[in-house]
Amino acid sequence: MPTILVIDDDHSIRHAIQALLQKNGYDVVLAPDGATGLKLIGSARFDAVIIDMFMDGMDGLATIHELKKCDPDLPFVAMSGFPFTDPRNGVPDFLGMAVRLGAVAALQKPCRVFELLNAVQKCIAARKHDTEGDEDGEGAAVLTAEFERPRKPS
Repeated sequence: MPTILVIDDDHSIRHAIQALLQKNGYDVVLAPDGATGLKLIGSARFDAVIIDMFMDGMDGLATIHELKKCDPDLPFVAMSGFPFTDPRNGVPDFLGMAVRLGAVAALQKPCRVFELLNAVQKCIAARKHDTEGDEDGEGAAVLTAEFERPRKPS
């Protein structure tokens, strides 16, 4: 059974994700912050990580950078309740940054159940492909998500 690490400082979100993933056949380990999540990564094997981008202490971007040092091939999903930004207002697109750092998907909270489950399934497939090796010499497929700002109805 695949094991997913959920790193989020919001107790309600962590436990909601845990319930959803467990209901769908995953083992779930919870961490309330980036530092705790990184300690757990060093002590167990995970198939995927779900990382909140805005947390007290070590934020999501710092957590992703450290995650890459611990396990460069560990697939992850970035999540944020912070709205996508318009580059003209000077606020960075943190979810876009996470995608550029290798996130399989970047999801806006609240997200749809199928979006989260689909992202986790992509992580599992990427991890499975990585651990089975590359038998055809083609190299591992890079799974990324493309995001557009929601469009206003015309």
